[in-house]
Amino acid sequence: MNSPQGKRITFKRRKPNKYFERCLKNLLVDAQATKSKHEPIFRTALNSLSQYPLPLKSGADCAILKGFNKKICLYLDQSLKNSKCISTDNSLEVINIDDDDPSSASELVKKVTDKNQSDTSPNQKQRNIYKPAFRSGGYGILMGLLEHSKKNNGISLKKGELIEIAQKYCEESYTVSKSVRYSAWSNMGRLISKGLVKMVKHKYAEYSLTEDGTSLANKLWEENKDKPSINNMIFHKSPPQETRSQIITNPLPELIRIDNPIRTNEDKNNDTEGVPQLATSIITMEPNSFDIVLIIDKHETHGNANTPDPFRVYPDLKYEARSLKVGDFTWIARHKTNGTELVLPYVVERKRMDDLGSSIKDGRFHEQKFRLRKSGLHNVIYLIESYEKNKHVGLPLPSLLQALANTRIQDGFKVYSTDSLVKTNRFLAMMTKRLDEEYKGKFLQGSSCDPANGMLMTFEYFNKSSIKNKVLTVTEMFIKMLLQLKGMSVEKALAITNAYKTPKSLLTAYESCSQKEGEFLLANLKYGDLNRNVGPSVSLAVFHLFTF
Repeated sequence: MNSPQGKRITFKRRKPNKYFERCLKNLLVDAQATKSKHEPIFRTALNSLSQYPLPLKSGADCAILKGFNKKICLYLDQSLKNSKCISTDNSLEVINIDDDDPSSASELVKKVTDKNQSDTSPNQKQRNIYKPAFRSGGYGILMGLLEHSKKNNGISLKKGELIEIAQKYCEESYTVSKSVRYSAWSNMGRLISKGLVKMVKHKYAEYSLTEDGTSLANKLWEENKDKPSINNMIFHKSPPQETRSQIITNPLPELIRIDNPIRTNEDKNNDTEGVPQLATSIITMEPNSFDIVLIIDKHETHGNANTPDPFRVYPDLKYEARSLKVGDFTWIARHKTNGTELVLPYVVERKRMDDLGSSIKDGRFHEQKFRLRKSGLHNVIYLIESYEKNKHVGLPLPSLLQALANTRIQDGFKVYSTDSLVKTNRFLAMMTKRLDEEYKGKFLQGSSCDPANGMLMTFEYFNKSSIKNKVLTVTEMFIKMLLQLKGMSVEKALAITNAYKTPKSLLTAYESCSQKEGEFLLANLKYGDLNRNVGPSVSLAVFHLFTF
């Protein structure tokens, strides 16, 4: 039946908001892949948008629909702004034409369709490019295959071989599940579906990079080769294999290396008053003749044998619970045959945010830092764990963050934070694996004495020399007094006690100068590797402490 003369015909698109639906689908796919908690929100928003019959010209207009919050609307507006194809895709949803000129309908629709296809195809292709996150499971697999392909052109890898190479490029474990069904190895399915990795099935599956995978892996390597991560902040690249005459030295980069405090011969002699005299025979360990064992302070397990073992999910991890006099975690090298033990130069102090606040208020914070510094282990790591969204932690959160910043910058300690006990345990497990890779091929040497010339301490000597109530020298007590002052760090206290060994020597210096000279007496003393000044405020605080 012909239409009456003059009646208008309306053409409507089946999907009036095609571009916005495509944006939400991309968000939903990414949320599903990463197991994001936002997945239900994106799904609800996509369903409500697909059922809405009218065109929407901006992300703000979508706010009337169910599931659209402010962030999703802003995301759509930003995508709209950055895309060239949107003005056509969302501004011309309804086309009204006259029946007098029926040819104009097909021409106009064809024009819009052609422009949409020409504009959207490059952008759509660009959005579909998969790029794994730095140090993620997919990133590690690509880097591992790239490293292998450069050494062995055209040879594919089995799963176990690939995991061994890829693990050093990934912060998560390829063998231990992060959740019920997910581990870092789960990213392999996506890499294969994206055409970046080729799997060949023989008796065992083998994997190799495709041409696209090689191109992407090289691009990721160039982009991230200088990017810092927790692994290369704590470990440097392993040096060439040592000979027997070369003793193991500190494997940390200079960025977080902590040198031993300056000690006089008098101090070293006096230290023996509070430390039992142990045999000083040299202990040696050949490469691959020892195991790396994580030592956990038994107070971290609350001293209860019935407490669930948090490390049971790491079957290859060697660990023991013992009483530690300083720190909460450390690592030892234990000889496989005779059982002798040497302490590696790493110690971890774990603190929840509420414990950090209470330790600052009661003075334990500075005292613990002092004892960690004097422990003889060069590499001190503060492991900070969030506590119930960091509410009711005893002090304002900015104050705690400032204390951690001072610990990192002034004291030179490494600070690493986690948001749960599970991630804390995962960090310790990964540290143990990295230390095993770092030391297993090296020749170790140590004795029952303070570490010197790269030698390590025995565990027995380390624990007895770190006892909390041991007899302190005058200089050590002087340092503990100075650490109670605001703005004082271990480095500054060491610089002051290096110039003035005892409070008496400092008082004598104050007596020989005027008040103004005394207030600035310590201001120009140099401390730390950067040779910074102690500063006038600290100098004034010390002057007031000993003269008023």
